Amino acid sequence: MPSTGSVINRKALVQSLIAMGLLLPGMLLFPLGINLAMCLFTYGVILGLLVAWRTDLRRAMLVVGSVTLANLIAYAASPHPLLAALTMAGVVFVYGLTLRIGLTTFIVVAPISVAFTIAQPPTVLPNSSVAANLLVLGLVCIIAGLWGTAAGTAIGRKAPHSPLTQMPWRSTWVYTCSLALVCGAITLVVCLTKFQQDGAWILLTILIVAQPGVHRTWRKAGDRVLGTCIGFAIALVVGIPLNGHPVALTLAAILLFGIAGYMMLSGRPYWHYVTFLTPAVVLVVGASSNVISTDFNRVWSTIVGAALAVGVLLVLGAIGFHDLDEKAEATPGSSPT
Repeated sequence: MPSTGSVINRKALVQSLIAMGLLLPGMLLFPLGINLAMCLFTYGVILGLLVAWRTDLRRAMLVVGSVTLANLIAYAASPHPLLAALTMAGVVFVYGLTLRIGLTTFIVVAPISVAFTIAQPPTVLPNSSVAANLLVLGLVCIIAGLWGTAAGTAIGRKAPHSPLTQMPWRSTWVYTCSLALVCGAITLVVCLTKFQQDGAWILLTILIVAQPGVHRTWRKAGDRVLGTCIGFAIALVVGIPLNGHPVALTLAAILLFGIAGYMMLSGRPYWHYVTFLTPAVVLVVGASSNVISTDFNRVWSTIVGAALAVGVLLVLGAIGFHDLDEKAEATPGSSPT
């Protein structure tokens, strides 16, 4: 029988425990009465951690500042459907351009955070002005981003940096423009129909599933749907007895985030990672609403989002952009450090 050390990837376990620890300070948002900002805190920590860890401090600071500004603009624009759609399209456009330098993998939570801010604005101070809410949300984003960046920088000093994968400009432009148009259009529909969380889940799925290449997108979509369906069951098992107890739900979500991180860092199949990421996100979002409805919304929204992502790539292939799969095997770039 193999020893525990041969079964468990100790390095991945330590790194996932560190990531869990970084999310725990977000629990302070509950006694402060601004727990609706927990999603932004979580995304900010993950963003700062990944960019600083995998690239460098300068880029991490730039990304954290940019995403904070984007979320503040998104919050202010959220009551106005057309302005919100243009904001989402602009954010996705800038995000897509980072494919050229290989940053998209690390910063996908950036446009996702904006999607949730637009679809379901976290009004943390319901009896205060828009300016007061913007100030609080801005502080949460900055603190979370800096907290994650500090940890990522410390870890990154001892970890080798893999070369970033660069994409040719033509593939970058096709991917960026199509993704920005689709996300902008869907955001407009979401704002007009008041889909809120449902719309945010659809945007999240499109942003994660859509890859520069039909075959890669098919593969990612299949793994995403499979992992989401299994994660749906886990979220019900954990969430039903804890529903209505936001602190307990958030603690359970942090534990599941840690397991998901371990799956990713230890090189497990993508659907294994999604299996635990899905209930983690469902619980942290459901802590401020309803876990059961959030869980069901997550499943159907994932299926719709995956279908839309695949559909866009099929249309691009039909009109002549057949070479994105080949070009996805990009030229390695030099290490940013």
